[in-house]
Amino acid sequence: MKRIIVCTLISLLSLISCKKDFLNTQPTESVSEQQLTDLANASPEGLNKAVSPVVSGFYTWMRQAYTSNIESDDDFGQKSIDLSTDLMTQDMVQAKSGWFYRDYIFNARDANSLRPRMAWNFYYKLIYNANAVIKKVPEATTDANLKNNLGQALAVRGLAYFYLVQLFQHTYKGHENSPGVPIYTEITLKGKPRAKVSEVYQQLEGDLLKAYDLLQGYSRPSKVYIDKDITAGFLARIYMVMQRWADAAKYAKLAYATYPIMNEIEYGKGFNNINNPEWMWGADITSETTTFYASFFSHVGATDQGYGGALQLYKAIDKRLYEKMSVTDIRGKLYNDPAKTIQPELPPYVNLKFKDIGSWTSDYIYMRASEMYFIEAEALAHQGDNGGAANALYTVISKRDPAYILSVNTGDTLIDEILLQKRIEFWGEGLTFYDLKRLKRGIDRTNSNHPASAAFVIPAEDKRFIFQIPLREMDTNKGMEQNP
Repeated sequence: MKRIIVCTLISLLSLISCKKDFLNTQPTESVSEQQLTDLANASPEGLNKAVSPVVSGFYTWMRQAYTSNIESDDDFGQKSIDLSTDLMTQDMVQAKSGWFYRDYIFNARDANSLRPRMAWNFYYKLIYNANAVIKKVPEATTDANLKNNLGQALAVRGLAYFYLVQLFQHTYKGHENSPGVPIYTEITLKGKPRAKVSEVYQQLEGDLLKAYDLLQGYSRPSKVYIDKDITAGFLARIYMVMQRWADAAKYAKLAYATYPIMNEIEYGKGFNNINNPEWMWGADITSETTTFYASFFSHVGATDQGYGGALQLYKAIDKRLYEKMSVTDIRGKLYNDPAKTIQPELPPYVNLKFKDIGSWTSDYIYMRASEMYFIEAEALAHQGDNGGAANALYTVISKRDPAYILSVNTGDTLIDEILLQKRIEFWGEGLTFYDLKRLKRGIDRTNSNHPASAAFVIPAEDKRFIFQIPLREMDTNKGMEQNP
């Protein structure tokens, strides 16, 4: 592992003549923390040249196709995981068999399936490359660019563990001592056993807190990159899972502080432009970076020339959730109405929320400000601050429904209102599945528009809500313990 570091440092050390004897002062397989610090102080420009491309590569990987090394068009990085987990709720309907249908009917979680392999490989590659940066850049560096790169690497490692531990185990509360996922903080390919869920959360929380401090003052080149606001957003998410309500509300407020809530016109434009003022973080898809049919809009766009449109693998909203929207709620216009007056050629309830702008260059959304208001609202409600919770909810919903009035609900009734509005607001954005898990709620697809093959009830914390460890990992990592 340390030989990898040494090889990477050789080219950098050659830039600093006064430090060229570094490798002669220690055994060749070891580079000390002091040497790394000296290198960073002597040539921060050189070290930045080594780590900056790796950091940029995080964001390329997140919207990359075929991350599992199999040319499967339902693998396009983070958004393919977002879509697959949305299909594992009761809010999204896919009536026709095809791509993602196995996810929809809960038949894609076993060790031989693509989805666990894809998720495992996707996040652990992010972790491996994040470790490569973290081990090169001393935490005590005073160089601003190195601090920014280190902060992003820590944030990426933290969020990768956050997704992994939620996909491969039940929620934090009540499962603190259950097997989570292996923790790697070194550059190694040697397999490790699964750490406890509590240990994984301790690791990812520490990574994100360090990242938040390091990224103070960082002005990112675009919304593609992680900064302190995005890091605060992930801290808010993890504290909701850990039921640390005050911390969740605190970081949610820090995260949304500089972002407006989009207006009605912006809301109806197709959720395809990273320049939307409410979007906090996303992927900027261009003609050079598009993955064509293996892409999010190919699968969700009902009016586009992809799987979700031309092949009619439509993604629709559960009609019961649709019916929860008032006639004045602008969000209802993002779905084909039951009378099909919006798009007569499409079935009822088909989503019109996501529309490709053409040439497969629509941008991906990873995080937006409204989510942070919902986190703040729910966290305050759990603490008994009904007025603060209602005000946070009103900030968003009053932008969506001009007839909405400030909620007078309290306690569990207010929390249920917040969660319902959140399901409506973030349909198709990859959040609902994780809320179901942390709240220990199951799904009920009966008496709705789900096809018979998928119209079932799954109780909370059923084994079908967690992935099995991929077969390849089980074969090569002898210390690995399999999920049921």
